[in-house]
Amino acid sequence: MLTNKQIKLINSLHAKKGRKDTNLFLVEGEKGIYELQTSHYHIKLMVLNETLANIPTVHSNTEVCFLPETEVVKLSSLTNNAYGFAVVESIFYEEKAFSFLDQMTVVLDGVRDPGNLGTIIRICDWYGITQMILSEDSTEYYNPKVVSASMGSFSRIKFLYTDLAEFFQRHSDLPVIGATLRGQSIYSFQFPTEGFILMGNESLGIRDSILPYIKDDITIPRIGEAESLNVAISTGIILDNLRRNH
Repeated sequence: MLTNKQIKLINSLHAKKGRKDTNLFLVEGEKGIYELQTSHYHIKLMVLNETLANIPTVHSNTEVCFLPETEVVKLSSLTNNAYGFAVVESIFYEEKAFSFLDQMTVVLDGVRDPGNLGTIIRICDWYGITQMILSEDSTEYYNPKVVSASMGSFSRIKFLYTDLAEFFQRHSDLPVIGATLRGQSIYSFQFPTEGFILMGNESLGIRDSILPYIKDDITIPRIGEAESLNVAISTGIILDNLRRNH
């Protein structure tokens, strides 16, 4: 059984303040929990449905608690999670842990929707993009909806929140490829082997203060009548064309 202190901790992790104060976050559902087993994240506590036939492998110092399905659902931040969840120590990276040579890095400017960020993380993982830079006002990496939407890919991407203008100034020797409405078609654009692919806010695009740092504008040509594309879908299309080039 969980103690009252543990229940209070788990409930606090539903909110950003609780995650920040404790340096912990939740990984919920079977896929995320199994991905943790091969990751470099440390699991503090695992809470599982008592009816599970196959129990995930955990380190000997990880406490495991089995509860009825109703209690698992009650403690989870996701309404459809009957499998279980893990309380995990957060990892944060410094810029010196990144290498920007001989690879492309995705940069997100003001992406606010957790589902979009989680999907972009998953897409980056699919296309072999292993690092991501985010503006300081982008949604939180360890938001439960981000973690869930990433389907475990959050554990394989290095990330950094920073002032993008200052970041691009520090790395002015590398090209910034910006996704805009006025750019060159991605079907004819020759992607470089290193640099940054910059994606903007869901409704506002790339903010004006960042536009001067863009070396090349690229656009996904519209063939039909749709008004716009979701930022996660756009990222997937661009990364697919990047990999076709290399």
